[in-house]
Amino acid sequence: MERNYIGNGFPAFIKVYSPETCYLKLKIPSRFLENFNGDIPVIYLLEVEGSARRSWRVIMERIEEDFYFKGGWPKFVQDNNLDNEDFLNFFYAGNSTFLVKLYGKNGYLKQELNAIEELELHPLDEVNPHEIQVPSPLADEQLDGSENSLVSVTLFEIVMKKSNFSKMLLNLPSTFGKKYMKRGQVFEKMATLQTDGKSWPVVARSSDRLKFRKGWRQFLQDNELHVGDVLRFKLIDEENFILKVLIRRNPSHVS
Repeated sequence: MERNYIGNGFPAFIKVYSPETCYLKLKIPSRFLENFNGDIPVIYLLEVEGSARRSWRVIMERIEEDFYFKGGWPKFVQDNNLDNEDFLNFFYAGNSTFLVKLYGKNGYLKQELNAIEELELHPLDEVNPHEIQVPSPLADEQLDGSENSLVSVTLFEIVMKKSNFSKMLLNLPSTFGKKYMKRGQVFEKMATLQTDGKSWPVVARSSDRLKFRKGWRQFLQDNELHVGDVLRFKLIDEENFILKVLIRRNPSHVS
């Protein structure tokens, strides 16, 4: 369902949320994209109306002939507790910014963001270094896969990919890795991952990029992780290298 203009005159469109088709990415209506006259930016700010306006950065990607919100979109879904048949009303306000109204299937405006409060984090309290001081490319240009991880110095979020299972390792964001690595030196340190009162020892090692290797397989198996699950890591003890992990399941794997 889509319209070109709604309410206050901003170009706009409406989407009905479905976990099966909208959890990892959200398709943008082709008619709406005509408002950009062929110059489609990549990085957008989504501002949600509610008791307190909050913002999220998302990346638009071209997949074959269609365009999607992809990088950063799962975080938006999780933080706003989107449920099946929720209505999302997007108003384009210019300057790569969308004003978003979220309605539950009962028709009431959704107000509070419970997922954020679990870690007492506001989405824009810490800036993603991948998204500043960089000219916005067009959406049909090739993007670096690093955009899929939302990064700060002590907190980052990663969507599980096939390579995390086939290679049995997890590459950590470069901004986090540089906090510990020195150029030209091999780094190796024992880390502890904590979730739901349990903990797992893993080895963080790299000579070029920091990654979890030994112990990562056990963490995957014990937590029954799948492709599309979202892991939010927060460094809670720097001296002992302890990270708290919040797991948000891919709805397609939840029975």
